Amino acid sequence: PVAREPYGLAMSHDGKTLFVASDGVGQILTDWRGAKPVVTLVKPPVSGRKKRGSNAGGADFSPAGRQLYWSSGDSGAVYVFDVAAPTNLVEISLNTELGERKYEDSYAVDVKVSTDGKHLYCADVTNFRMVVIDAERRQVVGTVPVGRYPYALAVVGDKVYAANIGLFEYSPVPPPN
Repeated sequence: PVAREPYGLAMSHDGKTLFVASDGVGQILTDWRGAKPVVTLVKPPVSGRKKRGSNAGGADFSPAGRQLYWSSGDSGAVYVFDVAAPTNLVEISLNTELGERKYEDSYAVDVKVSTDGKHLYCADVTNFRMVVIDAERRQVVGTVPVGRYPYALAVVGDKVYAANIGLFEYSPVPPPN
């Protein structure tokens, strides 16, 4: 059994470890093919006035499986966990200034790791973009518009694919004058 309302699943590259993202909690499963899988709870950090941590279903493991990257949902960050502990090492905020635009309302819905582990790609559903993060420096280094409501990413070789619900982008309506 897994936690209530599971909505995300990631497998380590060697296939030995699973991560299940559920409502307010995650679970790392080892020995999952055996008769008695080992389940370790992973709790997202509590942000602001929320009673439980914010999280989304998107997650991926580093190529060696030592780190887990988990999308935070409405807090607009990617959580980086040490899989062995499991402790939250850092949060990488998508709410940054890039070029001449300042992002303040990101919703991190999915995260994937590049094949070489050097970059993270995160779908920001609020801003219709994919965010590129330097995994070593743990810093946002780029942003790419990917259409309306990107909700899932896939890394295949050196390409990243974004699934969205369409290419039309809504624009804010300015206040009346």
